[in-house]
Amino acid sequence: MQSWMIGMVSGVVLTGFLPALPPGYVAVLLLVPGVVLTAPCQPVARLCSGIAIGCALGLLHGSSLLQHRVADACVREPLRVTGQVVSLPQQRRTPDGGEWQQFEFAVSALSPLRCTGPRRLLLSYYGESRITPGEQWQWEVTLRKPRGTVNPGAFNLAAWFAQQGVDAVGSVRASGDAVRVQSAKGLPGLHHRYRQRISDRIGQLGLKPAPAAILRAITVADKGGIDLHLWGLFQQFGLNHLLVISGLHVGMVAAVGYLLGGACMRLTGGGRRGGTWMPGVSALLLATLFASFAGFSLPAQRALCMLGCFVVAGLSARRSGAARNLLLAAVVVLALNPLAAVSSGFWLSFGSVAALLWLVLWQQGRALPLRWLGTHVFMALF
Repeated sequence: MQSWMIGMVSGVVLTGFLPALPPGYVAVLLLVPGVVLTAPCQPVARLCSGIAIGCALGLLHGSSLLQHRVADACVREPLRVTGQVVSLPQQRRTPDGGEWQQFEFAVSALSPLRCTGPRRLLLSYYGESRITPGEQWQWEVTLRKPRGTVNPGAFNLAAWFAQQGVDAVGSVRASGDAVRVQSAKGLPGLHHRYRQRISDRIGQLGLKPAPAAILRAITVADKGGIDLHLWGLFQQFGLNHLLVISGLHVGMVAAVGYLLGGACMRLTGGGRRGGTWMPGVSALLLATLFASFAGFSLPAQRALCMLGCFVVAGLSARRSGAARNLLLAAVVVLALNPLAAVSSGFWLSFGSVAALLWLVLWQQGRALPLRWLGTHVFMALF
């Protein structure tokens, strides 16, 4: 099974760096040998099977993204869309004193029908209504393709659009009628609504703009208050990564959950009655709750998948090394989003965890203070 997982990860990574996608039938042709080669027990056959299935998965995902992009004939044409707000709106003040809101919008209906295709939009709204996650709206919008400039060492906006599944970028027309079809209720967008409430409460604390913006960013991943000056200041001191909810934050919350679960196990005597599951489950539940407040961003999803694979392996009493669990986590992450392989965060996340696992093996037998100090020095250099 390990050889199949290595092949699957390799196949997805290979397709992520193709300059152009081959025809769709190539993915179907790859699935046939991929399924057939899973039967033999030879590692080479399993490896080839994983590569074929990984390539097919990457090609199918890429083809689906391209098929749902807004058509060229519909770019900047007035369109009527109906759907639901599925993200926490980012809010900023415009130079003329108005308010700008940007959010992701899941399309349920679009007219004219010849422009049907986009499933998720990134919309900008300049009206007076306060947008709430989970609301259903009908708007007149103008759309454009989700493109962005790519400069060496700069943020790749086009890749971010693809990873988020954004099929078009646009704005709500000021001259069009905006109709709130249904107010926010039920489970859809519930965690985003809680994020919005927490962000609003932070804004009511009376803090200065910069501390309030930082507090919003590190609690509910609301970076709407981070202006260019503040972001540049954090970049200058190399601290801008702290404003993005990442695996570091999820890991710290999971560690707190693990300690709380361990304390409950000892207090209730669960260790003697089969309650050894408490620390792992507590860590996973608390990390999932924190990831929901972060909007299940891609870095939080990666960290949650890695943590889930380790916890499930421990709960199932499956004899599996940490390296195999890490490989399983990579398979899960790439299966959910094959384009994660083209992001630097994917390689940094799994590379740092792999380096830590190697360090743990290398430091076996050393005193605990030396291991703690060595870990911090190693990661600082890594």
